[in-house]
Amino acid sequence: MTVWGSTFVVTKGVIEDLPPLTLAFMRVFIGFALLLPFAWQRRGSLAASGRRLSWPTVCLMALIGVVLYYVTFNLALVYTSASQGALVQSSIPALTALVAVVWLRESASPARLAGIALSVIGVLVIFSGSAAGGAASWPVLGNVLMFASALTWGVYTSLARRMADVDPVILTAGVFGAGSLMLLPIAAFELAGQPLPWLDLQAWLQVVYLGAGASGLAYLLYNLALQDVDASQAGVFANLIPVVGVITGIVMLNEPLSLQAMIGGAIVMAGVWITSSARAG
Repeated sequence: MTVWGSTFVVTKGVIEDLPPLTLAFMRVFIGFALLLPFAWQRRGSLAASGRRLSWPTVCLMALIGVVLYYVTFNLALVYTSASQGALVQSSIPALTALVAVVWLRESASPARLAGIALSVIGVLVIFSGSAAGGAASWPVLGNVLMFASALTWGVYTSLARRMADVDPVILTAGVFGAGSLMLLPIAAFELAGQPLPWLDLQAWLQVVYLGAGASGLAYLLYNLALQDVDASQAGVFANLIPVVGVITGIVMLNEPLSLQAMIGGAIVMAGVWITSSARAG
């Protein structure tokens, strides 16, 4: 979660040199290339367990948790600041709990439902305090896209929980491989008719960090965690993402943060706290 929290600032810097959809493909492909040798070595564990990899589920996870997530995440940071985007994504735990209740039929107490509702209200407050300027050229659109990415992550978490008995290395490599194939034509369309972007050493290091660290390694750790915790509990740890994202956005990019955005973020975090601390029901 700490690594993911840093991706707001890193992505915000890279998309100045690399189109957002192309960056999504490169990030996912690097993550896949990193995990493939390890997944190949562990292929025997899948056969030994008697569990087959459900490719329809893997492709659905890739579509939701890789393609839709990265497309909305990267496009959001074209229009909004890293710190505002991080505040909007602080709703992930509440949205993950909501998806778990609706889709996985996990029980929910009135207090948990109230916490989810409070988090959504907090996001709306952040929207109302989103003023254009500086790193945020169209913050309302960017924040809406970031909220969509948070919702897709909640759905991905629920899907991954259903595959928790599959070797996480093999599962993550499969998801990233399928996601790379889906993103390739999208990136090609984005680059059609324009010269290939030129990246300096710093930009390449940032892309590698996003692909190898924030994608390959972090996804692997996340799927490992889902073997031992349920979807709602896993979402609670996402509280670290906005904290790291806001701090790095302010410190490294000198981004301003409006009072309304901070109040909205506090409301979201209060809703997340209620959601995570309330009994299931």
